[in-house]
Amino acid sequence: MSKPNGNSATNGRSQKQLVGTASLIMGATGVVFGDIGTSPIYALKETLHISGGGVEDIYGVVSLFFWTLTLVVSVKYLSFVMRADNKGEGGILALLSLMPRKIRGPKTVKHNAALILILVGTALLFGDGVLTPAISVLSATEGLALLNKDLAQVAVPLTVVILAILFMVQSRGTHTIGNVFGPVMLWWFGLIAGLGFYRFLAEPSVIKALSPIYAIEYIGQNGLKTFAILASVILCVTGAEALYADMGHFGVNPIRWAWMFLVGPALIMCYLGQAALVATNPEAAKNPFFGLAPNQTMLIVLIVSAVLATIIASQALITGVFSLSRQAVQLGLFPRLTIRHTSAEHEGQIYVPIVNWLVGISSIALVIGFKSSSALASAYVLAIAGTMAITTFAFHIVAREVWEWPLRKILPLTIVFLIVDISFLIGTSSHVLDGGWVPIVLGALVFAVMAIWRAGNRALNRRMRDSTRTWQDIYQGIETGEIATVPGIAIFLASPAEMVPAALISHVTVMHSLPEEVVVVTVKPDTQPISTTPALCDHISDRLCRVTIHAGYMESINVPEVLERELLGEKEKIATYYLSERHFLASNTGSLGHRTEALFEILHRNSVAPTEFYGLPYDRVITIGTRIDL
Repeated sequence: MSKPNGNSATNGRSQKQLVGTASLIMGATGVVFGDIGTSPIYALKETLHISGGGVEDIYGVVSLFFWTLTLVVSVKYLSFVMRADNKGEGGILALLSLMPRKIRGPKTVKHNAALILILVGTALLFGDGVLTPAISVLSATEGLALLNKDLAQVAVPLTVVILAILFMVQSRGTHTIGNVFGPVMLWWFGLIAGLGFYRFLAEPSVIKALSPIYAIEYIGQNGLKTFAILASVILCVTGAEALYADMGHFGVNPIRWAWMFLVGPALIMCYLGQAALVATNPEAAKNPFFGLAPNQTMLIVLIVSAVLATIIASQALITGVFSLSRQAVQLGLFPRLTIRHTSAEHEGQIYVPIVNWLVGISSIALVIGFKSSSALASAYVLAIAGTMAITTFAFHIVAREVWEWPLRKILPLTIVFLIVDISFLIGTSSHVLDGGWVPIVLGALVFAVMAIWRAGNRALNRRMRDSTRTWQDIYQGIETGEIATVPGIAIFLASPAEMVPAALISHVTVMHSLPEEVVVVTVKPDTQPISTTPALCDHISDRLCRVTIHAGYMESINVPEVLERELLGEKEKIATYYLSERHFLASNTGSLGHRTEALFEILHRNSVAPTEFYGLPYDRVITIGTRIDL
């Protein structure tokens, strides 16, 4: 009998790894780079519009594009920011989850500053999620005007229809459409690179624009006008934050390889092709992207491909907003939301109804209100610039406080990144009245919700600590017989763990009794994406147990399943759950004040009930009401 060939087995594993890596690269191409991959549709057009659109501008503008892509994407995000991962997961809330490990206590200046920065960045990302579908799809449908001028009137209604359908199908999950993300975007990058190369051959001298000398000279020639130009240049890196946010889905290396060997070269060739076209035909500056098509047939292909690519880019941002919402809920920054899992195989594929419809209605309203991608660009750029600047500050804090990098190592990086970020931020700030107010308003609303929810819960916890009975009181009442024993198993939900639940106190006060077995459950947010900590049980007595269930910020916890699996077994199926329904007085005597407490009460009332959020059985839940003045 022949022995198995060890080399064959090794080759087999290598082939599987190669196929797996290729699959991840394909997925990253579709999801991660969807937004930045569609930026050539409008980025150069808007920049040339601001700069004047002359042939003399093209070299300086393209040089600025190339070095912006290099510094922001290749250096900042891919080389440095993506190092700040939490168990492989990225995103701005991952930075927040890293910070408390080193920056202790909510009263420290560093902690408060970091928290505010992260909250503002999170709020701006929600604004980005609203703006991206609007500007992406609208910029693609505007290409119809090149086929026939009369079709220009169709762009807005068609965009509204596409967006409406896109948001309506979200409840079905992204798995089906996700299967075509990679191939479609692979076609897209091949198409724009090919058309760019075709136009590049007519004026190959534009490759000189890759030299930083042209960018430096262009900045010197334009002086303060440079900031206005940079407000449009930043459009070439829209979606750069997705590199960081989606690293947990695909891994660092597949994202880097996809950028270095496919996405980055395709974008640069596309911009060089547009530059060559404008250099030989200045009239093409009005819409250089669709001008890449050499004939009517290719123009139709390009328009259809652009619509598909922008839908994918929009889908990726919508999915990202869903994930961001869940993370915010798990970290205690958002009220409880209905979160539906749309895939049995992939835990991260979720649908958040209220977020979907708010984002969808807002995106459609922006399309109807602004009517063109050029007008929307003014609103779009401010959200991008703000998010990038905040990411730099947050990265500096993590590198300095968590990794303990010396100042001589982190400070030069921070200064370089901030020079770029602040330059963009100054430029985009001039567009506040032109539409930049949109992300500010959207961000302010999201920030207000997070701030009020956080402040309200902290005040609630303080109030409960001051007014509740202690565990020692409950234990003594049981021992002395003051609290009678009745048959059954009772499960109370408590937050935080050290406090006696209001429902338990009310039960003792009114009924003067407790079931023979009492379990108090606390779901504690973890700083990890997926918690590996098992449920912990602290036995206060032989009949009273406190259980802590750790939930990662990317997890959804079903409390009955955890209790049955790790603690109670079949006894969970006969247990009764007790919850406290809180009503707030909203007076001026509390620590929050009348208005803040009233707003918190609205958020609390409209948040998802614990029964639904934690998967409690409706037929075994008893709710006890309490009134509290915060």
